[in-house]
Amino acid sequence: MGRKKLNKPGRSRRADHTLQQLQPPGYHEWIKVDAGPATADPHLTPDAADLLQRLGRLRAHYPGRVPLQAVHLDIAIDEGTVLLRDGDSVAPLPVARAAEALGVDPAGGEVRRGLHELHAHGGVLVGIEEGLTLLRVVSRRPGRPGEPWVFADTLEASVLPQVCIPARPGDISPEEFTALGFLRLNMAEGTVADPERFAAYEGIGSVERALELFAAVAELAEVKGCSACPSGHLCTRDPDA
Repeated sequence: MGRKKLNKPGRSRRADHTLQQLQPPGYHEWIKVDAGPATADPHLTPDAADLLQRLGRLRAHYPGRVPLQAVHLDIAIDEGTVLLRDGDSVAPLPVARAAEALGVDPAGGEVRRGLHELHAHGGVLVGIEEGLTLLRVVSRRPGRPGEPWVFADTLEASVLPQVCIPARPGDISPEEFTALGFLRLNMAEGTVADPERFAAYEGIGSVERALELFAAVAELAEVKGCSACPSGHLCTRDPDA
């Protein structure tokens, strides 16, 4: 895959519907996880105890029920390798490298949280191919149940708006990087970023802080522009266009 940029994972304009409600293709098994910490049961097998602990962690990322695919993703993160579909090719990659290609900050132990959040929001879907976990990039998830999913490796994705804002994980603060992702989402969807909605994100806290972060990202875009695309940030533009 080299340094070729993947199409940006898409998310819906509003997170009104859970992943389960949007019925991702191939997602047939959903697990109800009771509230509270997972407790050890001496009668459980080691595999069953491991599953219980994973589900306890995953519950925070997946409102409602946890898809079985989230468990496969969590195990793949531990094992260190995933398959990432890029156009017509499927390549095995170290999890940290795949996460960086998807716009997830690989530093500071954020890979697991970032990949699960991306999955829970419908930015990628998870499958199994030849015994390995496959991540498939979503260009646009449905806005409501019954609408189609659009994947980056399909013809439909080629007609979606192309956007570009430069940044590499580590170049800017975690808050600014979160704002960057939020603004990219709205640019790709052709919508206006709502500071009140962004203020509700964990760690932001106020509309004033949201506007400050929006301004910081706008300044970054003015300084670097699209000439920074090869430097490592996630970009949906065709570099040969």
